[in-house]
Amino acid sequence: MLIRLKQRLEYVRDLAEYAAAKAFIGNKVSTEIQEYRYAICQDCPFLYKPTDNCKKCGCLMKIKTFMPRQSCPIGKWAEVED
Repeated sequence: MLIRLKQRLEYVRDLAEYAAAKAFIGNKVSTEIQEYRYAICQDCPFLYKPTDNCKKCGCLMKIKTFMPRQSCPIGKWAEVED
């Protein structure tokens, strides 16, 4: 139960960061990087495809893959330096 709460809080944080990234165009990765990251997620056994949520971190991967300071919880892709 505590793990699920932590995942939800991280998800809310990720949504807030994504909203900020959308408001400030320079604060998100390029479409090419996002597509590369998301393609990796699509082949991952931890992706719950009906909702695009990661079973490890609970994040919505369509959003998380756009955020430069985010990384895969099992190390399949890393954060992007500014």
